[in-house]
Amino acid sequence: MNKTMTPALRGRTAIGLACLILTACGGGSDSTPATPAPVTPPVAGGGTTTPPVTPAPAPAPEVKLLSGGVTRFAAKDSKLAFEVQIKPNFTPTGTLFVSASDKAGAIAAPVAVTAGTDGSYVLALETAAGTPAGHYTGDITLKLCADTACATPQAVASVAVPYDLTVLASSTAWPGDRLTPLTPWTDVPDWTTFQGNAAHTGYVPVEIKPDQLLPRWKYGPINPVSNPYMSYGNSATLVATDGIFYGAGSNLLKARKEYDGSVVWSYDVSGMTNPSVNPPAIANGVVYMAAGQGTSTLFAFDATSGAVRFRTALGYSSSYDAILAPVAVGNTVYVNAGSYTGLFAFSSVGEQLFNSRTAQSSTWTPAVDDNAVYTFDGTLQVIDRKTGNVLVTARDNNTSMYGSQINGAPVLGATGNLFVARYANANSSTANNELLKFNTAKGYVDWRIAGNYPLTPAYAGGLLYAQNNTPYRVEVRAEGDGALQWSWTPQQASETSWAGEPVVTKNLLFVSTNLATYAIDLRTHKAVWSYPAAGRLALTRSGILYIQSADALVAFNVK
Repeated sequence: MNKTMTPALRGRTAIGLACLILTACGGGSDSTPATPAPVTPPVAGGGTTTPPVTPAPAPAPEVKLLSGGVTRFAAKDSKLAFEVQIKPNFTPTGTLFVSASDKAGAIAAPVAVTAGTDGSYVLALETAAGTPAGHYTGDITLKLCADTACATPQAVASVAVPYDLTVLASSTAWPGDRLTPLTPWTDVPDWTTFQGNAAHTGYVPVEIKPDQLLPRWKYGPINPVSNPYMSYGNSATLVATDGIFYGAGSNLLKARKEYDGSVVWSYDVSGMTNPSVNPPAIANGVVYMAAGQGTSTLFAFDATSGAVRFRTALGYSSSYDAILAPVAVGNTVYVNAGSYTGLFAFSSVGEQLFNSRTAQSSTWTPAVDDNAVYTFDGTLQVIDRKTGNVLVTARDNNTSMYGSQINGAPVLGATGNLFVARYANANSSTANNELLKFNTAKGYVDWRIAGNYPLTPAYAGGLLYAQNNTPYRVEVRAEGDGALQWSWTPQQASETSWAGEPVVTKNLLFVSTNLATYAIDLRTHKAVWSYPAAGRLALTRSGILYIQSADALVAFNVK
């Protein structure tokens, strides 16, 4: 029996009718003849007409947060910069304007907007000035507008960004240990001497995310007492290899685990006639340290067990002398033994290779490359690594030394370039202090920059990172001609001096003032992390940043 097509069925599309008559689609039966499918009429010239396609509905407007949440530690009274990246699926009306807010008022309202070529936007924000010490968590609300007054919101009016901000004062309690597993970088050298390496560049070839700079552990200082006769301050720097770091203070050399700071072994020099210890260096499983005053001694220890490999007298030194870490390269160690002894070279089994005389000076260490050793005491000497013969001499005749302390080291740049200053002169109101570049092959001063440079600069990729007291700022200068590329000035009014040498990575510069330690972004030239402790810095292959002072030793995870 034939059935009559209902009016509702007549309104359906041809595709729908076809579906209804198929048993698999739920229509028809053996007793009901199938209704023929409509045939698309032919068009002139052959072929068939294409049925109209209903366009898909436009997606609802949305904004994706590409960068995720924000985690930061900040020293009280210092502002930090950070960036957020968003990508809307629509074209904003006019110009995109953004303002920020949070319930605690810890985030500043102004936001700088930079459009990307892929439809995304980078939003630059800052923490609010004067935020009290405390732990702030929640969401940053980013209002998206078409005008500065935000009278016209965008299709998506706001975006929420999770944040976790810890603001610490110098008096704030330690926020707690984070003893995460340590996985060393595989393509990063060990931190083996003063400023990390034999060239004293302070450079570590890694990228560090500020969100990952988190407290690991805190202990008492390596050395709680600074030499009262030294203008250099607390000289207790550490070195590290294979997850163990080594530091000397209070007549003890200690090997300690980077994981938690616990002691592996120690050696006490209190039995010496005039006991004292100086910072160590390490190479090929041997730790080297100069100790004692009046007559100084070079010790060599097995890095694993602490057993003494050898000890040898270095000669007479002033009872006021302090010595920076030796430089150990391969199976040779180079050490300044004090004001009256110059430069010594020893093999790893204690054989003296040479003793090269320098001016009566202390608190320095040489730079070393594949061919030569470099010393500076007002005069640059380039010394053959194997024989101790002086190859090149170049004097800086523009300034004179203030006292007998050097307070730093030469820094090696590209081949033939060396940077140095009369660092101790920064403590004098009358002595000149200039940042110098020497041509080591031809023996002359290539350029000089007047200023007041108290500490050894850092170097990476053709740029020199130097801390100046006059004017008070970090200067980034071109290797070729010394031209200023950019600078950064500490934020707090009571910051007036520098507590340690800078450390530079692929993306961050770490500097320490008399009040706090900062990480400065090399692209934006703004501080992106800070901690309220001052001291000498080290960044080891285990992924730990150390701040070393007479008050405490603080370790931070960086990955």
